[in-house]
Amino acid sequence: MKILLTNSPLPFEKHARLKSNRIHWGFLPPLGIAYIGAVLENNGHSVKLIDAQIFNYQDKDILEICLNFKPSIIGISTNSATSSSAYHLAQTLKSNLPDSKIIIGGAHPSCYPEMVTKEANAADVIVIGEGEYIMKDIVEHYENNKSLSDINGIIYRDIENKFITNPPSTDIIDVEKLPFPAYHHFPMNLYAPEPFDNKILPSTSYITSRGCSYSKCTFCHRAGRLKRPYRNKSPQKVFNEIKLLMADFGIKEIVFFDDEIISNHRWIYDFCDLLLRNKLNLFWTARARVDSVNIELLRLMHKSGCHTIEYGFESGNQSLLDGIKKGITLEQCLNAARWTHLAGINIVGTFMIALPGENPELGRETIKFAKQLDCDFAAFTATHPFLGTPLYDSCLKESKEIIQPYTSAFVSPRFIPLVTYVPEGYQTKKSVELIVKKAYMSFYLRPKYILKHIRKIKSFNDFKRYWNGLKFFINMKKFFDKYL
Repeated sequence: MKILLTNSPLPFEKHARLKSNRIHWGFLPPLGIAYIGAVLENNGHSVKLIDAQIFNYQDKDILEICLNFKPSIIGISTNSATSSSAYHLAQTLKSNLPDSKIIIGGAHPSCYPEMVTKEANAADVIVIGEGEYIMKDIVEHYENNKSLSDINGIIYRDIENKFITNPPSTDIIDVEKLPFPAYHHFPMNLYAPEPFDNKILPSTSYITSRGCSYSKCTFCHRAGRLKRPYRNKSPQKVFNEIKLLMADFGIKEIVFFDDEIISNHRWIYDFCDLLLRNKLNLFWTARARVDSVNIELLRLMHKSGCHTIEYGFESGNQSLLDGIKKGITLEQCLNAARWTHLAGINIVGTFMIALPGENPELGRETIKFAKQLDCDFAAFTATHPFLGTPLYDSCLKESKEIIQPYTSAFVSPRFIPLVTYVPEGYQTKKSVELIVKKAYMSFYLRPKYILKHIRKIKSFNDFKRYWNGLKFFINMKKFFDKYL
């Protein structure tokens, strides 16, 4: 059976198409459809995968590909920021390919299935949860003209064109048995993380696990609708697949997209040992909780090629951290930052501005704390309470303004979320925007910060990375000047 899988187009058609022969900073392969594509290919289906975002394909571009490929099934993966684009694309494809079945899946449908049934008028099936084997079952049922009524984890249209909701899937995918993602469908030489996440190219994304070992943070769906037990691949499987990436695509750097890769110390020790014993010349970055690291572990990670860790510090105020049940302390943040610097690893810190209970004074505390942590790079975002999370409920109790749902209408051309929530401590939406702008400007424009990074330039490759980082920052400043 012919199946086409794509991610949602970027919701900014007015923006110039990205040039096809250039590295695209901030774009990495869409692993969701890569895993589904691999499962379908392993079951004998003819599969075409499209990364619509890296080339800024719009509906007409994807339609042209579909008209040539003539798929029986079209799968569209979407998150909340691109959901409107997904619905529009589905409508365009259904209007021109009425016999093709349209399936919508991804994080947004998994979190808001009821919302999607009201908005995705062209969808035949909505997939909820991990989609690899659900999609395999859907394809087989369509191939054999069977009813979809016995497939758990989906919402489908019946013969009367009404949506029928099946029971949720209780299957927990064994990630050790998942096939190697279908990276071969993507232009691997064009992907690159943001400049501050990169050391060397070619670079790609990879996931060693699913679920989160903590799953209590009030702002995250991992603690609610997307909660799944934490599972990871064996260090040996990860090592073998990374070797394939290096051999087949020349990959020199891996960006681990796991929510938390370092929670299992035995796992990370074994993985680093494999890299070192086999002298695999790999650079890599990861995300971690500040309470999961120690100096010995960090030194081993650095020795095995880890050059950057992203920590979710979130706030510089302990009561605000406690309010979102982050489960960390400011002291743990400071220790993790100090140990990470001592180990020779860069720090990307992420922070939430305008949490419930915050006011501009406390917002400035977070900015000051980011500087105290001496983060190499920092990202400050206005708090967005996602529907269905505990944070959303608490924000309803203390809010001057809350806008739902979170869609492309509230995302900038650089995918910076605009303000959708104003806590009681802020006067207006504009006051939140100004604190976010102040955070970026005051953090990055410090003479001490600029001098620190000039000293880090040791090679032409370093110069190129910082040059691209500077351009990224200039574009962000232009955005702030235009929209804030």
